[in-house]
Amino acid sequence: MEPLSALRCFVCQCVGEDTWKFSSKGLDEKDSLKIIEPFEDSSIRAGADGWYLAGFKGRFPEVPCVWEKDLPALSCAVEHIATTNTSLARYLYNDVKVCIQCLRPCAYTQKSCQGCGAQLESVPVTQTENVLMGFVFGIERTTKFPLTISLRRQTPDVIVYDDLLSMSSCHLNALPTSHYVRDWRWLLRDPPKARQLVANLMTEAWEATMAFLQDAEWRSFNYREGVSEDMVRENIICGFNSPPSQNQLHLQWIVLPLLPFHHQKLLDRTHAQKGRWFPLEYVLPLLTHLDEANEIFDVKPETSTEEIIAHFNRKGIVYEEIWERCYEKYCASADLLSNWNPKDFSYVVKKSDVHSIASVHGDLVELGKRVETSPAAVQAEDKMKLQNYGRKYTENGLPGGSRSLVLAASKSGRGFEQLESLLRH
Repeated sequence: MEPLSALRCFVCQCVGEDTWKFSSKGLDEKDSLKIIEPFEDSSIRAGADGWYLAGFKGRFPEVPCVWEKDLPALSCAVEHIATTNTSLARYLYNDVKVCIQCLRPCAYTQKSCQGCGAQLESVPVTQTENVLMGFVFGIERTTKFPLTISLRRQTPDVIVYDDLLSMSSCHLNALPTSHYVRDWRWLLRDPPKARQLVANLMTEAWEATMAFLQDAEWRSFNYREGVSEDMVRENIICGFNSPPSQNQLHLQWIVLPLLPFHHQKLLDRTHAQKGRWFPLEYVLPLLTHLDEANEIFDVKPETSTEEIIAHFNRKGIVYEEIWERCYEKYCASADLLSNWNPKDFSYVVKKSDVHSIASVHGDLVELGKRVETSPAAVQAEDKMKLQNYGRKYTENGLPGGSRSLVLAASKSGRGFEQLESLLRH
């Protein structure tokens, strides 16, 4: 793989107070006192012991995305480009496991789906069209769906957009359009340019985040009183998955707190998994070390992340230690930041059990009856209610967004003709 410089043209919550209930137990008829006893099994704290809030019924303060209506650069499917331009085909597909329950494409090393939690061990590895490179090339659609995008920010070299599979109310991806980089490992081949590229992604992702933070209603909905802008910036899950589910470098930028379901998945160690999640707190020190030493790490297609981890562990940049610190910070984010109100939800869920909420006492809720519905069904409804992807929704209640991708190349002066020339070659 060529260094980055050779890829400029794309080719390459308990409350401190107790909660009480009253009952009459074994008292003589003349005794009219009520015995006070604490809630026992019927009272739980959402976000603890495996319980999480679900069935959102409050009012969600949406932050609208940018709707653009430009025509696509290429009015065809990704598959068509791959078959008519064979030199580009290797950029246009991903090796994945597609979840049989929610149809989410997952990295082929995943044991369970990060979207719905279904098991993936028996799911075969297949190929899907590379949506991100479809965005970069301005292709109209895949064979199954149009390549619309919930756009937040765009520069000549970066697109920032809402993640379709949002884990928080502000979950962004920052995608470079100026380079093809299959995944973060390849950054190690050109540390100076990689540092510049990652810094650019971080800058644009934070700029996009500011649109959320400047929305007073959204901010008070998500954050406890007293949470500062600096606190928000210090508590962002930012980094890369390896292997990724889409073969083009994209910075995951997940502004905490997570949605209740996803925070529980984090506590279950299903999100940000050790060995697959590489936070910027790890990647940036590697690039700085190599840059300052005027070295590269000669990544090959077969180079494993285990090999990279072992090499830099010996240099004193210890992946396991950095991952643990980041993971602890992510898990602590709910108590530090989150303003989720149990009164905004109808249920609490633990594994396969869905219970109604009988009453709310501060951060404690009293369990009501068990509800005969699946957690997956409740989660699917909450996803549509609590995400900012595609806001404002259409009259049919579906996400909107750019009707077709606004090609980054066209806005940076490279133009459609140069892109189409590239694709012909």
